[in-house]
Amino acid sequence: MVINILKEQSARVVLDAPCGHGWLGNELPRVEPAALIDGLGLWEYPDAVPAYRCVQEHDLDEPLPAALQGYDAVVCGEAIHLLKSPGTALAGFRAALRPGGTLVVTTPNTWHARSRGQFFLRGFHSGFSPMYGKRRGEYITYFPFSFPQLHLILTQSGFRNVQLHDVDEPKPKRPLERLLGWPGEVYCRRKAAAADTAEERDYWTQAGSKQSLYGRWLVVTAQR
Repeated sequence: MVINILKEQSARVVLDAPCGHGWLGNELPRVEPAALIDGLGLWEYPDAVPAYRCVQEHDLDEPLPAALQGYDAVVCGEAIHLLKSPGTALAGFRAALRPGGTLVVTTPNTWHARSRGQFFLRGFHSGFSPMYGKRRGEYITYFPFSFPQLHLILTQSGFRNVQLHDVDEPKPKRPLERLLGWPGEVYCRRKAAAADTAEERDYWTQAGSKQSLYGRWLVVTAQR
């Protein structure tokens, strides 16, 4: 889906942050041969370097290097929930984008209906077990994102036109989830009907969508 979004946006110069083992750098040039892609990560993975124009070691909890500018798109895949300071990263991503450029964020949808039920029963969301005793550098989840929360932090960071994309997955996955999510559907539908502006109506429509309420993943785009 990320590749399709980049194609639709005609993104030619892309920043992959974090680049991980380089899946985006290895895949994007096959689809868009003219695309140039740079990577940021906690480590410079040797197997990622050949697919990228440049790979830099960088902690996304720290401000991005000022030299990173003019990108058509920035991709932050499966990482924002692992950051202690997501606002710092988003400010850096916005500065790195050209005007009108696109940010693509993917992250687990931790507030889906079943996860909310688990939180009610045990105090921890699905996939967010207690992190006690873990150290920096290990897999630590800090923020359980929902679409409304992600929308809020993106708009407060200066992004506009925040859009939630549909992921091909069962929604809901189990019948009980529909019962748990139904009150949210009704609430968001009423808020959308009472909205004063098209922008507000679009927000509540997305917040009450099946992807937001039942999906396991969030794939969200926003423009600088």
